Amino acid sequence: MKSINISSIGEFGLIDMIKNQFANVKDNKNIVAGIGDDSFCFKSGKNNVCITKDMLIEDIHFKRNWATPQEIGRKSIEVNVSDIAAMGDVKPKYAFIGLGLPPKTSEIFIKSLYRGFKKTCDKYKMIIAGGNIVKADKIIISITIVGIGKEKVVKRMGAGVGDLIGVTNTFGNAGAGITLLYKYGIERKYNKYERFLISKQNNPKARLKEAWKISEYLTSLTDASDGLYVSVGLLTKDSGKGANIYIDKIPISSNLKRVFTEYKKQLDFALFGAEDYELIFTVPVSKAKLLKKLVPQISYIGKINSSKKVKYFYNDKEQKVEYSGYKHF
Repeated sequence: MKSINISSIGEFGLIDMIKNQFANVKDNKNIVAGIGDDSFCFKSGKNNVCITKDMLIEDIHFKRNWATPQEIGRKSIEVNVSDIAAMGDVKPKYAFIGLGLPPKTSEIFIKSLYRGFKKTCDKYKMIIAGGNIVKADKIIISITIVGIGKEKVVKRMGAGVGDLIGVTNTFGNAGAGITLLYKYGIERKYNKYERFLISKQNNPKARLKEAWKISEYLTSLTDASDGLYVSVGLLTKDSGKGANIYIDKIPISSNLKRVFTEYKKQLDFALFGAEDYELIFTVPVSKAKLLKKLVPQISYIGKINSSKKVKYFYNDKEQKVEYSGYKHF
């Protein structure tokens, strides 16, 4: 049998293969959310226990000369808390930190990195509960977070025909920030608008409190770690539905508009730029105004349908949109 490279399968194809061929979870009634969702969740007494793991690799997810050790530590925790937030009303409780370190990594760097871990865990009232440290050629950070929820878990699947697609805040900032860093490095004297975009790349914030406020009204939920385009595709695929997305309703920050004045460039960042860590969700039309009162930074960008296809529209005219963002493989 001819072997297929994972570059031809892709990240999500690889996840599906592992889920379908190796994960023996289909008959386990305690499992609430399985492989492929933002966190793995199972019933334990009256609670839902949600566990997530994410990894950051030096020179892929961060560069030491672009971010301080504390920023790297904070980001490592925030991106995992974002996956907990994507399950709804779940509180992160325990963090396990795995590190791969080159032997010449300085003690000062490690202490500063852990200050970033600790500061962010304290922010969410989490305990650093353990981990592992090994030798590596580059810095590898592997975080596992355990969260506890008492109400329902909101999964990616569950969107209903006619539901509105909502998002929090604005999109494209982190992707624009990393683009500036790749183009100019740290030598450039950035203006305040550019610094805002870079801060969104180096200092993301999980939308945990927003998720707590709105989760009981949602039919599906995910976060935009892989970009708006990919996240909408995952949400509709897992729900077995399709969607119409209205490009002119996608929220873009004034800072991004000032730095990148071409609308197509703004839109590319908003659709394909990863690491915004905003929430993407579906909600019945009857609850849409209530959610806006609870979280005023919500925008509605589309609607769920039964087509099993995602179509994009600008001024009510369908647009051809093809993915042009980052791919792991």
